[in-house]
Amino acid sequence: MRLAGAIPAEHVDSALRTLVDRHPALRAGDDRPPVRAHEEDARTEEEALERAEAHAGAGWDLTAGPLLRGCRVRIGGDATLLTLAAPRSVCDESSMTVLWSEFRTLCAGGTLPEAPAADPRRAPRTVGTPEQQHAYWRSRLDADLPLPRFGIESPERAGGPGGRGAVAFTVPAEVRDAVEELARRSATAADSVLLAAFLTTLHRYVREEQTLVGVPVESRAAPSGTNAGPDAVGNFVNTAPLLVPVERGLRFGELLELAHTTLEEARRRADLPLAEVLAGRGGPGAPALRVQFVPPGPAPQRTAGRVPHGGAGARELPLRVTSAAAGVSFRLAHAEGAWTGVLEYDTAEAGASAARGWAESFTVLLAHAAACPETRVEALRMLPADRLDRTVAAINSGFETYPGLRPVHRAFEEVARSRPDLVAVESGTRSIRYGELDRRAGLLAHRLVAQGLGPERTAGVLVERSVDLIVALLAIWKTGAAMVPLDPRMPDRRMAFIAGDARLTTIVTQERFRTRLAGQRLPLTTVPTEGGADTPAVPGVRTENTAYIYYTSGSTGQPKGVVLDHRTAAVRLEWLGRRYRLGAGDRVVHKTPLIFDVAVWEILGPLSAGATLLLADPEAESDVAHLSKLLATENTVFTHFVPSMLDAYLRHAPAAEYPSLRWVQLSGEVVPARLLERFAGHFSAECHNLYGQTETSEVAAWEGRAVAGDGSVPLGRQIGIYRLFVLDEALRPVPPGVTGELCVAGVGGLARGYLGRPGTTAERFVPHPYPVTPGERLYRTGDLASFDEDGLLTYRGRADEQTKIRGCRVETGEVEAVLSQGGADCAVVTRPDEEGAAELVAYVVGDRSTVEALAAHAEEHLPGYMLPSVYVALDALPLGPSGKLDRRSLPAPTAADRAARRTVSEPPLTALEQRIAELWQSVLRIDRPGRDDNFFTMGGNSLKSLQILNRINAAFHIKFTVRDFFAGPTISQMAATVERLLREMTAAMSEDDAAGLLAELKGTQAR
Repeated sequence: MRLAGAIPAEHVDSALRTLVDRHPALRAGDDRPPVRAHEEDARTEEEALERAEAHAGAGWDLTAGPLLRGCRVRIGGDATLLTLAAPRSVCDESSMTVLWSEFRTLCAGGTLPEAPAADPRRAPRTVGTPEQQHAYWRSRLDADLPLPRFGIESPERAGGPGGRGAVAFTVPAEVRDAVEELARRSATAADSVLLAAFLTTLHRYVREEQTLVGVPVESRAAPSGTNAGPDAVGNFVNTAPLLVPVERGLRFGELLELAHTTLEEARRRADLPLAEVLAGRGGPGAPALRVQFVPPGPAPQRTAGRVPHGGAGARELPLRVTSAAAGVSFRLAHAEGAWTGVLEYDTAEAGASAARGWAESFTVLLAHAAACPETRVEALRMLPADRLDRTVAAINSGFETYPGLRPVHRAFEEVARSRPDLVAVESGTRSIRYGELDRRAGLLAHRLVAQGLGPERTAGVLVERSVDLIVALLAIWKTGAAMVPLDPRMPDRRMAFIAGDARLTTIVTQERFRTRLAGQRLPLTTVPTEGGADTPAVPGVRTENTAYIYYTSGSTGQPKGVVLDHRTAAVRLEWLGRRYRLGAGDRVVHKTPLIFDVAVWEILGPLSAGATLLLADPEAESDVAHLSKLLATENTVFTHFVPSMLDAYLRHAPAAEYPSLRWVQLSGEVVPARLLERFAGHFSAECHNLYGQTETSEVAAWEGRAVAGDGSVPLGRQIGIYRLFVLDEALRPVPPGVTGELCVAGVGGLARGYLGRPGTTAERFVPHPYPVTPGERLYRTGDLASFDEDGLLTYRGRADEQTKIRGCRVETGEVEAVLSQGGADCAVVTRPDEEGAAELVAYVVGDRSTVEALAAHAEEHLPGYMLPSVYVALDALPLGPSGKLDRRSLPAPTAADRAARRTVSEPPLTALEQRIAELWQSVLRIDRPGRDDNFFTMGGNSLKSLQILNRINAAFHIKFTVRDFFAGPTISQMAATVERLLREMTAAMSEDDAAGLLAELKGTQAR
């Protein structure tokens, strides 16, 4: 307590002696050694606090009294700081409140009443036998819990010097009054309101439904010989481990009821020591109890004759003295009409600034919750008004402007006119120059215009990666029309849906696909292989016109088309041009399939700058050996990877030098820190991790070659015209460290919306609550993220069931909807496979025949990356207490589940087939595959196919390509391909050498 004036030392010493005489718990045995206050001088209040805290925080000898310390610090010549401390082992929080109240009264010259009679509040209130209490705690704690976090941990501090730190804070009197009023209205208790607010704050920071929290609860009568009344002093508590679920959509009043019930139940079953309660829970790997919440308990009774010393100039201050051994301790105490608090933490995990932010968030949230308990916990305020205003102002002032943007093909046309002899595209041994490429695109554009193509019309594109593909895209944009990408690996039904939904005028294609497209009943336009013409005169091609429509996974069972205009596309081109400064002679690898929007930037980025586009072979985007050669090509300066593909590349790529490679760009998935470490060991190039959506562009970037900790690479900071907000459900900014929904703003940088889906568009593109121009929109990504104190953005997951599979966006709801059309109840979730990569697992109610029918139905409607890797047959889907699907209770697939879709197939017949079968067993984790089983039906995917390819090529010294793999994905077909490649390889050998090699590899006897 800071007093406005001085207080005689004898008053303080007398008060200390009275307290020790009055409370046996403060004496070690019958001895009563003299007790005197420690004296200090300080110049400032902060210096006085530090000196008092050092005195209070010194070690205690519990065998020698007195077990009470007072300190009197003179501040300058006109103020005094008084402090009181006792060891926690003999004095709990409620007892400390009593001591402090009595100490103040005594220091002011007041008197204390006689010790009152026994009070029922000190009587035992527990129920049940020890065995029954054990059973209760086992049932309450029988849950798989995440590793405990508090939300203030920083990877940068990991491994640093250990120690304990603490920050102090105050809950104002008006907030305390509102809390106590809510407790009265809800028939709960102030401690329960505070616990609910603490759990909500914790949930908002760590985004876990349940975290184990220790709460001290009164557990037994006062020891013999002590004051048994309400002003008794001692340690009357045990720590109870509480689990209170904080589910999405819960209102604060509902959580308060849960917290109050849980706390009261714990108080009635608190006879068992904490160690005994936790013994055996979940085995040795179970998370420890590292979060403690200490409520203030009942307010102390006023003592007779108490006269506050110092009048209006007296202020109570909490001591920032650490007491917990590890983890986080959040303690509240009564203080002259308000509550004071101390948040204690491990300095090797967190810093004071983050801890102060957490305490401030708690106080702001508590005030809002007490005033508006009907508010959902995800919508409670956590930033005070002044900080909210500063946060918005900083975001809204930190962006670029791009005047003079043009349709996306204009920069290419300028290069073609000014430097027509520059090489535009290289594909294998072929190349084409800018001037010729422009004229070929002009010829095709004339044909498209003749078919009725123009602004706000659409053309599908089904062309393999080649010069023809570049011609097709440029020609469509020259007409002012929008491009809609298609892919030969799409099921016919999906392609037909997109063609109808986008109202395609024509499909631009190659001769090889005309038969495949005959069933679409649309005009087909073939890319000309020779000839040229000037660009047709198409009036009115503007940045407001649609440039392309990309179809992404949709939760309704059908994909949804994202409509983007030339302005939005040009925004990204402008940022790319400013950041990478490509020029003539630079090569950029284009390997991403067109159905993913990264392909557009791989193509237009270099072509807008006069650089050269280096094409990967068709369907060879996952051929590691082929990509390695492209990256090692002279003047190849830039490439893009999806992180999962980079992981596969680093696993299988041969040792190589990349003499010109300067930038490797990643996007589409979270980048694990360990992947970045491997990247740095293989490449000398810069790593750029970009974050964005089809609905916007790349909106954040991180650059570097290492990160602290073992988590993931940050998303980075906002870039270009974009402004990034992390918001709660009410679209209010949240504090650093708090998880919220990542929302994107950028004037001219958002998609127009979803084609033909005004409702979905309105849900995702909402009026901006903090606009920089009137009528501005805000895109709600559905991604969860948090800013750190330096403004660095980190990905925290999804607010819905959307996921990424090998970098491809998948709504599990769409997969579930398609499967449900097959006539069975099902659920689809994302799980890590044996190597940690995400895979889709479908749970189907029915037998194996039901599974086969649904799997066949899915293959007719979904692209390969959206097909479940494994199907699990169940008698019923698990449901939670509310009757909703309990996804956490879905069992992990077994080896039998993975092998269940095996065809009735004979075993491998030759030594070569057996060797390939062994590779399948190793990669797919299945037993005894048949020679005619399909690799992809058995749970394989494009990344797992790379492992097979790499091992086959290494074993037989051949070039088994990705195209070979997809053309023959059974063991017998692979063996035949290996044999063919071996024969081609040995054609130059002598007959004896060749025969000997083949006999050794193939075997001469059937099994």
